[in-house]
Amino acid sequence: MRFDYFTNDTERSLAPFFSPRMLDITFACIWILGLLLMILWPLKSPSHFIEEYRVPLLFPGIFVAALIINSYVNLRCGRGEMSRDDFIARLERKKVITLEEEHEYFSYGLVESLLHTLFLLLLTLPLLIVSATISGISLPVFAKALSILFTTSLLCRLFGFLMYLFYGRWSKLGYLWTRMFFIFSIFSTGFFAGSLNPILLIYSLHRGGEIPSGFPMSAYSLYIMIVACGIILLTLANQAIVRRTMHKERST
Repeated sequence: MRFDYFTNDTERSLAPFFSPRMLDITFACIWILGLLLMILWPLKSPSHFIEEYRVPLLFPGIFVAALIINSYVNLRCGRGEMSRDDFIARLERKKVITLEEEHEYFSYGLVESLLHTLFLLLLTLPLLIVSATISGISLPVFAKALSILFTTSLLCRLFGFLMYLFYGRWSKLGYLWTRMFFIFSIFSTGFFAGSLNPILLIYSLHRGGEIPSGFPMSAYSLYIMIVACGIILLTLANQAIVRRTMHKERST
């Protein structure tokens, strides 16, 4: 199996892990979370929160910020927006078949998406651990919040790639669809389906309560199940389109 997506910073790779632009964006995200951690850091002692039966807001603040940042970055990575965006780059990339389209999606593009999503999450893990520790979050709750963050980010990654396959890198329609999906899945669901909103789910984990799901399962289980189904469907769609592209290239 080839791992060109680690370092291949050419027009044939959508989001190489260690390209200069990707590294700049990655470390900028870490700086933002670090700054937010300092801003939300509780000024009062832990005993004060215990006496008032409250917990610091560090956990939901950092996790929600990481959710929004990681999901948006992965959405852009999936659509190939981390490559150079100038006139020369557009000329170079015109009619170029990317490595993600040149290999079977199951063995290349999907592996790339899983590894990169996990890599971006691991870089923020120390900050997430600090926020959970200071807020007194238990290990099971921490694991649930991590799973929400990872699955949501991966879903955005796969949807971004699907829009790339449909519309290409510089299509305004593809840009619009990806942003609408991001706003809908991260924010809009909170107004009519709280059990399907990742931000509200993280806040409910912080409060120790449950959002009514309307089903014989918890809101967390329902969310993970639906997002997992979405990931599977997007994976199958991406595989089908990539395979069709490969067949066209071989027949020409």
